[in-house]
Amino acid sequence: MSYINKQPKDFIKSLQIIHFVLLMVIIVFAAYVSIQLNEQLTFSYSNDKAFLYIAITISFVGNLMSKSLFIKLIKKIPKDADLLEKASKYSTAHIFRLAMLEFPALMCIIFVMQSNNSFYFILVGLLLIIMLAILPTKNKFINDVPLTSNEKSILEKL
Repeated sequence: MSYINKQPKDFIKSLQIIHFVLLMVIIVFAAYVSIQLNEQLTFSYSNDKAFLYIAITISFVGNLMSKSLFIKLIKKIPKDADLLEKASKYSTAHIFRLAMLEFPALMCIIFVMQSNNSFYFILVGLLLIIMLAILPTKNKFINDVPLTSNEKSILEKL
C-alpha cells in the first residue's frame, strides 16, 4: 500500500489519520443533518418502530461483523512475513473494521433524515465511541499481530 512508507511508525500515523478522517465524516454528516433539521427534530422511541428495529439491528450486526472480520483477517497474517507486510495486512483489516462500523452510523443518520427523530443519534454516538476505542496504536498492533521478538524490539524503539 502506498501510504505505508518504509518506516513502521509511519504506518501507524497514516492509519490514525485515516481513522480520524472516517470519524470526521460521520461527525460532519451528523452535524449537517442536525443543523438542517433543527426545528423539525423530535425525540421518540415509540414512533417509527420499523426504523428503530432496523437501526438497532444494523448497528449490532455491524459491530459483530467488524470484530469477526478483523479477527479473521488478522489470523490470516503469516507469522513468517516481514514487518511491512504485516503492517499492510493490519491496515487493511483495520480499515475494513472501520467500514463495518461506519455503515451503520451513516444509516442511522439517514434514518434521522427520514424520520426527523433524533433518537438515532444515540446509536451514532455509541458507534463513534466504539470507533474511538479501537483507535490504532503501536501497542494494539503489537498485541494483535503475531510478531517475532526482533520485530517487537524494532517497534518498541520507535
